[in-house]
Amino acid sequence: MAYKDFKSYIQANYKQLLTEKIRDFVNKNHDGLGFHSFGVLSLLDQKVENLEVRSLTCHDDIGPRIKIDVHTRADIVQMGLGTKSYEADRKTRWFTVYLKGLLMNGLTGVEVVDVDEYHAGKFDKENALDTYLIPYIYRADLEDQADDFTEFYCSDAVYDGYKLPVDHILQEFGANCYTADLPDDCFGRIYFKESTATIYEKNPQIAKFQALKNGGRVPQISEDGLLPGEYKVENHKIEPGDILISRQKFFMGKYGSYMLTFAHEIIHWYLHKKYYKLLSLLDEEADEMSCEVEPTYYDENMTVAQKAHWFAEWQANALAIRIVMPQNLFVQALNEAKVAALQQPHLSTGLLIEDILSRTAELFGVSVYAVKQRARQLGWDGVDGAFVYVDGVRYWPFWFQEGILDLHQSFVIDRKGYEKLYQTDPDFAQLIDSGQYLYLGYVVCKAEPKYITVDFKYGGPEFRLSDYAQEHADECCLVFDWKSTTHLKDEYEFYGQAFLSQQVTAARDIEYTYDKNFNYKDDQSDDEIAEEVAKYNAALDAKKNVKIEMMQNNCNTFADTLIYHMDRKDITVDNLVERSGLSDTTIKAYRAGRKTPGIENTMAVCIGLNLPRAYSLDMIKKAGCSIESDTPQNRAYNMCLDYSDGTIDQWNRIITKFGVDPIPNTRNQAKN
Repeated sequence: MAYKDFKSYIQANYKQLLTEKIRDFVNKNHDGLGFHSFGVLSLLDQKVENLEVRSLTCHDDIGPRIKIDVHTRADIVQMGLGTKSYEADRKTRWFTVYLKGLLMNGLTGVEVVDVDEYHAGKFDKENALDTYLIPYIYRADLEDQADDFTEFYCSDAVYDGYKLPVDHILQEFGANCYTADLPDDCFGRIYFKESTATIYEKNPQIAKFQALKNGGRVPQISEDGLLPGEYKVENHKIEPGDILISRQKFFMGKYGSYMLTFAHEIIHWYLHKKYYKLLSLLDEEADEMSCEVEPTYYDENMTVAQKAHWFAEWQANALAIRIVMPQNLFVQALNEAKVAALQQPHLSTGLLIEDILSRTAELFGVSVYAVKQRARQLGWDGVDGAFVYVDGVRYWPFWFQEGILDLHQSFVIDRKGYEKLYQTDPDFAQLIDSGQYLYLGYVVCKAEPKYITVDFKYGGPEFRLSDYAQEHADECCLVFDWKSTTHLKDEYEFYGQAFLSQQVTAARDIEYTYDKNFNYKDDQSDDEIAEEVAKYNAALDAKKNVKIEMMQNNCNTFADTLIYHMDRKDITVDNLVERSGLSDTTIKAYRAGRKTPGIENTMAVCIGLNLPRAYSLDMIKKAGCSIESDTPQNRAYNMCLDYSDGTIDQWNRIITKFGVDPIPNTRNQAKN
């Protein structure tokens, strides 16, 4: 039979076991008035009835083992004293039953580890899975996840240039991957039960033989639709874990590649194996899961099962591009491509950037749009003006001063977004109506002859950026903030971000606002404008330089970064103890990676190291903390970061003015 979800499965198959264990717990710990941590004796006989599984919290374990915290609601029925059986009292209580079992060929070996009253505690994402056994991964963890995958599965691989070592990864996983004729709306499929399928395999010897028959030339495609060296195998046996990849469709559509599609599917194999086993457990008829060419958009009205599928796809989407182009390899390849590109003459910087991206794409075996998106993910905003393709038109590339765009910013805006912004933002409409700025079909540029030229080559007039503007877009074009309104949160955005990289043909709802902080007003003097731009660029350059510095010095964790700064500034553990107020035991634990600090201790480390703001923000991020939301504490901490040369006592004087508790100073507390 098919079950609605895992909760329903547990309810249907383990209700009796749960009831018995809760009854034992009640008889041992409940005296009719309440629960006690020690054994008690109730004068009345107690029963447990109407048990209902309300929710699950799942945890990963070694191999096929899983742990399940089953949160239940049940009635405790107290029977009256005397010879006749009657109900003296009934109350509803919540319990958590801790199960463990093996998820392999069904759920087997289920045991009850413990029973307790239900307590809503703090969620710990370490080894946590959702109710469909999908791991919790946040946007901030994506690069670390990709780096872990590369280090673990590719460290011994022999690379062909920079291309993902597909055969090596398949060998590591013990999986098989085949190409197949899949439905038009599906680019990949992964199986969790034995099945059969028509597949295509390649044989290099066949390709050589074909070349000999054709005078050394290998035909690109045969009359029966086969590629060089390819042959068709019907009714091929498919094992659990086998992957099929479409011969016609790719992940990321026409801008994708076999490499990206394989990466998407292997991430499913890597992260979602237990999810597939659970699907098989809930529905005996199901044998595979397909990945759709056109992504499904998140909707709060989705069922729990649909949301689980969406998150599994989001994780595979977001990690695929990162494991195909790991950040360290990507920076190395990009520099290699840059050296080669600089050997050739280019008419503009924009064309040079396109050349660099094209060479990098060739090194990784992916499209230039995937490389452009990866570059944006890693903070290289200069690619925003390369390979601009909007509303069916390819535009000449442009360039600007690097380091001025955040991830969700762009100079590029499509016509639909431009018209919507014009209709909804009076300030923007006034700017356009004044004639000061003109929309060129992809950017909004200052309407001056220095920045805009008129081209009559194709019957025109056609307005375009001047040669000068193509090198100085930040001087004359508006910057736009954008966000997707079709996803759960911006941090889950993937395809919306691809709008910066490729032509989007599906119905994607992108909402724009223009950056009034960057795009200066005309009533400012040139000196005032120059001063504001200098401040803006200095802050962004600092942030960018820190990111590059950390990457170059392999500062991937809080421990790595702490050691790096202590070595860089020649600060000993004793020095840091004196300046931070933390104990030497705590600092040594942070250096060894045994512990990661909370926000208060992270701030103490920052002041102890006298780190400038950009370095401090990097440390805070490495600690898994954030001071971005608008709270009194975050306001206080942000103000403190502007006083990097102070002391912890000075910081605490600032913090207390905000009505916030000071940063604990263990050293001073010990003195008192």
